Amino acid sequence: MIRILTSLLFLLSALPSHATGPSFPLHGNWCGIGHSGGPYSAAPIDPLDAACMRHDICAAQRGELNCGCDISFMRELRYQRWPNPVIADKARAIHDAIAMMPCANPMGMAYKAARLASDMTSDTVIGRELPTDILRRWAKVVSSGLSRSYWSR
Repeated sequence: MIRILTSLLFLLSALPSHATGPSFPLHGNWCGIGHSGGPYSAAPIDPLDAACMRHDICAAQRGELNCGCDISFMRELRYQRWPNPVIADKARAIHDAIAMMPCANPMGMAYKAARLASDMTSDTVIGRELPTDILRRWAKVVSSGLSRSYWSR
């Protein structure tokens, strides 16, 4: 299951977000692959959507595969206080997905992978979550994105 989800996220990440094609909205107006503010650059609906907007703007300015944009986004997602557990779960799943997405700098990729492994291990060891919670979180976000996905022209 984890390989399927990882493969799906990796393939979707290869799609340029600014081009026409599939859109994979995960949350609000800005979170998701190919889902950057919609056709009218809609305002973010909440703090998670605002974090996604900042990441999208950073990637547009510095390049789609910029590790610095991803790492800043991961930090914001991981340490922000979210208004409710549903949004916190989505933020964590997006954090995990960004950690697995490719970026241009091998050191940045290594940092992202190490951060993900450390977070997962510490959360499991201290009893904050079970290993199955990770899969549950990813499956929820992927199924939500698939149910809202569309092809733009």
